[in-house]
Amino acid sequence: MKNKNTLIPLIQNIIVSLFFLSIGILFFINYETVWIALYILTVIGLTLLGFSQLWSFIKGRKTKSFIDYLPMLSSFGFAIFIFIFPDNFFRFIHVVIGWWILINAIIGYINFIVYRRDSLKGASWIFIKSTIDTAFALTLILSPRSRLWILSIFAGIYFIFYGFVSTGESIKDVLPDNTKNKVRRHLTISAPVLVAAIIPQHFFFSIKQMVKQNIMELDTDAYNDDPADLEVFIYLKESGPESLGHVDISYNNQIYSYGCHDPENRELFGTLGDGVLIVSDRSSFLQNAIDGDGKTIIGYKIQLIDSQKVIIEKRLKELFSRTTEWKSKAQIAMEQNLDVDSCIDYASRVYKNCKASMFKFTQGKFKTYFVFSTNCVLLADYLVRTPELDLIKTSGIVTPGSYISFLNQELAREKSIVINRTIYQKNN
Repeated sequence: MKNKNTLIPLIQNIIVSLFFLSIGILFFINYETVWIALYILTVIGLTLLGFSQLWSFIKGRKTKSFIDYLPMLSSFGFAIFIFIFPDNFFRFIHVVIGWWILINAIIGYINFIVYRRDSLKGASWIFIKSTIDTAFALTLILSPRSRLWILSIFAGIYFIFYGFVSTGESIKDVLPDNTKNKVRRHLTISAPVLVAAIIPQHFFFSIKQMVKQNIMELDTDAYNDDPADLEVFIYLKESGPESLGHVDISYNNQIYSYGCHDPENRELFGTLGDGVLIVSDRSSFLQNAIDGDGKTIIGYKIQLIDSQKVIIEKRLKELFSRTTEWKSKAQIAMEQNLDVDSCIDYASRVYKNCKASMFKFTQGKFKTYFVFSTNCVLLADYLVRTPELDLIKTSGIVTPGSYISFLNQELAREKSIVINRTIYQKNN
């Protein structure tokens, strides 16, 4: 049930926003004090994290391997190291952040290649931004500690900007509906891609209690729960690459799922390749993901008005105008009366269990899949995060993590587009 008291959440959000604003100002006034505070918080945080992991091992009954203990040992080890040698924290902090920016720059260069390959607009800007990020990253990595002020300036600007935007968003949430329509959310800040990407991994473990309270049985009736016009499904797994999450859209009981599903056209360990759009009925697709792939699914139901349905249907029509039918190995084998048991790739499994239709894009966006840009979330964005709809309000490089964050926040609001959240998990 949604909280009808909007004043308390508003005050809480403003306090948090003012805190970030204060941090940003302190970076300009006395950045050394801020870094010392961050150092203390890092030592305390790593120590508490280590004890938390240790406690989870003590409570657990399953035998653990050495690899399972590595996160705990790393937390304790790094906390002890920087506590004994505090200078190393300040010596390496700009190097660590520099490498983080450099990794984002490399992702940008790959995205530039995708945009050039598919003749998409904005390729030049992506290249320029990645080049600037590379120069800034190398400056941080190669500069001595005396250059920490450079990082402090950028951090101060970010936190001040974040504080102002967050305060504006909090105030907008309590405005009357007629005023909200005039104040659109064009100015927002989302978590950086490498931060938002790991949110599903942590969220997976936090939903165990939710599952106990909201679990659904896996039978035919489980999916006859009055599905909404539009649903956003986020898929989670405990380990492996899929622990980063996956997003699908369901409209009128049809699942639209996008990914790098052609095993013959993949690069960079499956993160880059031909984009494949899968269209399947909702029930069989969800059940295949849960029973066959062992995934946990969080479903968010969104209520639409007639004008919004028209917009989504128009965008679906435009999307399919740029596609051509593609057949999985299993479908080809079935049509030729060959053995399909050896067809075990994901697309083949979905076809065998769901008889789904599959398409590839002939031009434009989605022709090439890249995990950090033209990914499953971008397809969801194409359908539901448009200015005409104004349903999903995230910005930056969107990930399953940013969707989880927004939809959970939206669910807690009194007047929300999200009317229900359901957890689907295999019954053990």
